[in-house]
Amino acid sequence: MECFPNYNTALEQDPGEWAKAREAEGYSGVVASDHFWVGDKPFPHVWVTLTRMACATDTLKLASSFCNNLFRSPVEFAQASLALNQLAPGRFEAGLGAGWAESEIAGIGWEYPEAKHRAGRFIEALEIVRQLFDHGRCRFQGEYYDIDVPVLGPFDGGGPTLVASAGGPRTRRESIRFIDRIEVFKGNFIRAGAIDFAELAAITDNEVEDLVGEVKTLRADMPIGYFALMAAGDSEVVKGLEAQLGNGFAGGLVGHPEKVAANLARMEGWGISRVQLTELVPGTYTALAPYVNR
Repeated sequence: MECFPNYNTALEQDPGEWAKAREAEGYSGVVASDHFWVGDKPFPHVWVTLTRMACATDTLKLASSFCNNLFRSPVEFAQASLALNQLAPGRFEAGLGAGWAESEIAGIGWEYPEAKHRAGRFIEALEIVRQLFDHGRCRFQGEYYDIDVPVLGPFDGGGPTLVASAGGPRTRRESIRFIDRIEVFKGNFIRAGAIDFAELAAITDNEVEDLVGEVKTLRADMPIGYFALMAAGDSEVVKGLEAQLGNGFAGGLVGHPEKVAANLARMEGWGISRVQLTELVPGTYTALAPYVNR
């Protein structure tokens, strides 16, 4: 299984040095989030962050996780992705999500769409990006977009791997024909930028396995990733989180690194080939590395 740490340390560490450290620890890839801010922390721009990561590393895979479809046009997303693909050939994966943080959209003075409209706009955006990645051009007319792009580059015959973050049945069902990889997650545990630990603790193994089964029913050969919050180590903070999350799915990803690694391996048996690791406690990635990067 591939484990991709998420650069979610806001502006506290240079992204190039951070990515270089993950490469030295043996991780196969890293991801960069797309936010203006989360809570009281500002975030760096996703494309600048990924560029600095690409320039600082040699073999590490890089992915956007996930670019917010409410922030920008799918044409701009595709153009930036093609440029990153040229800068780091074979290493960059373009991840796109529907957008979820209402406070960010409202805070910049835009209207936050209802869920059905976010989903519809996201699915159309994926179709547009697919055309641009495959052909370097796009003509599309839908409910949300009217696109006529005669040429887009840098294009050398194909774009990077296209990954979708699909949290609901509709987005999983309708996005799958346009993408190369899907990332799923279970539980409405993030509300307005804050983690709902009760929702997180309620997730069961069976629910996660059912998500994988749903995707496999739609497309048997689709590579599947999972978004996981975790904390590894022996500190009192980690032990407190472990007690809070209990013995469910999420609780299995908090605690001693050996325990966390064993539960990640179980997920591979369910059909999950990649896990995006998002640390709840600083130091998790370093503590976990010897157990997952053997």
